[in-house]
Amino acid sequence: MSQSRIDGRIVDKTTSEPLAGVNIFFSKTTLGTTSDENGFFALTQIPAGQYELIISMIGYEIEREGMIIVPDEALTVNFRLAPQAILMNEINVTAKKDREWDKNYGIFKRSFLGTGKNGEACKILNEFVLSFSRRGATFIAKASQPLIINNPELGYKITYILYDFTKQVDEVQYSGDIFFEEIASTSKKQSKIWNKNRQRAYKGSLRHFLHTLARRYELRFEIIDGEMHEKSNWLSILNRRKDPLVKEGFSLLINKKDLFGTSIIIPEQFKALKNDTLVFKGKPDEPLLSFEGRMMVTYVKESPEFTYLLEYDSPSSSQQTSYLLLRADSVYFDRYGRYSEPYMIERQGYLSWEGVGDQLPFDYNIEKK
Repeated sequence: MSQSRIDGRIVDKTTSEPLAGVNIFFSKTTLGTTSDENGFFALTQIPAGQYELIISMIGYEIEREGMIIVPDEALTVNFRLAPQAILMNEINVTAKKDREWDKNYGIFKRSFLGTGKNGEACKILNEFVLSFSRRGATFIAKASQPLIINNPELGYKITYILYDFTKQVDEVQYSGDIFFEEIASTSKKQSKIWNKNRQRAYKGSLRHFLHTLARRYELRFEIIDGEMHEKSNWLSILNRRKDPLVKEGFSLLINKKDLFGTSIIIPEQFKALKNDTLVFKGKPDEPLLSFEGRMMVTYVKESPEFTYLLEYDSPSSSQQTSYLLLRADSVYFDRYGRYSEPYMIERQGYLSWEGVGDQLPFDYNIEKK
């Protein structure tokens, strides 16, 4: 595959002095680097695609720039970073002995990283940058610096720039820019374990589901003169072994009357989709997901983690059940299942239980899974 590169230089906006050690990365990927002592950087071997370039250094305002990279492209991009006062939390070395802070940190860690095997294994290496507050029934977390997280189960060191985090009862929302660095493996056995764990994290995930819908869309429709036309052989594929949903292990039901997702779940109110269209023509390589109501998504090829069953007092099950609602008329995602708009797809059930500890980078190669 043809790949591209970006070269550039980063200087202080006020003094024009070069800045060394600036973090330059594409959000949600493993693609990143740092600037040298003269402020120069180079990002190489970039696959074609749409990215969000993040320029980050403690003491300076974060720069973000959306980019569309085409094959065999060589770009030069320079940045002038504006200094920013570092607002230190009122948390110092003794914070670990603060019972209230410890309690709040436990709430944040479980809600943010997840309480499954991957999330529990994660360790935030600079937890002292976190501060917590409450506004009525809303629990709020802030980070004065990017969080540095070690994920030994999936083999990643994670940098997470947290923009917001709120929790109300069981509803958790957070957003940020995330960078993954692969931890160097010490043996072939360790690499094999990490690859297996990453495959398990992918299967049944929202990305796996969206990628399956994209493949199903391509199999079902062809675009003629800009219009969607159903292929003549689609009905012979629908709900059979060649149907990507069946092949990948997803079962879908929908309650079209439940538009807000706040009512009690009554299984009998969910009906089969029949031949409903969920994915529509959008931008090139970016289809649109659109549906009304609350969708039940069951992944039949993997059981829920035991911790989930305990936390939600759920009966034993061999399937993972989740619910999705759209908070917009339609949402863009790409043909590989990558979705970037925060909060536009609301997850309930099993998918909402998984946290940052279960996330994979966008450049994780799903074709080799």
